[in-house]
Amino acid sequence: MKDRYPKRIVCLTEEPTETLYLLGEQHRIAGITTFTVRPSQARKEKPVVSAFTSANIDKILELKPDLVVGFSDIQAEIAAALIKQG
Repeated sequence: MKDRYPKRIVCLTEEPTETLYLLGEQHRIAGITTFTVRPSQARKEKPVVSAFTSANIDKILELKPDLVVGFSDIQAEIAAALIKQG
């Protein structure tokens, strides 16, 4: 059953990063946004792959995420670029 859950998550906003840390699931986070401030250790432990409306698509793909969490249509261009890459 554990294989059904994402193992490598890229968080394009700070809220999912904070939530995963609070749940004790920070080991699943593969990349974060530059706007992550909570928890402070996330900036030391995880690679930064995006700003809010821009992202390093190649860097995200190198992390081989099985889930990328974004925020509404504000990040639609990032989502489209990732979808295009498969």
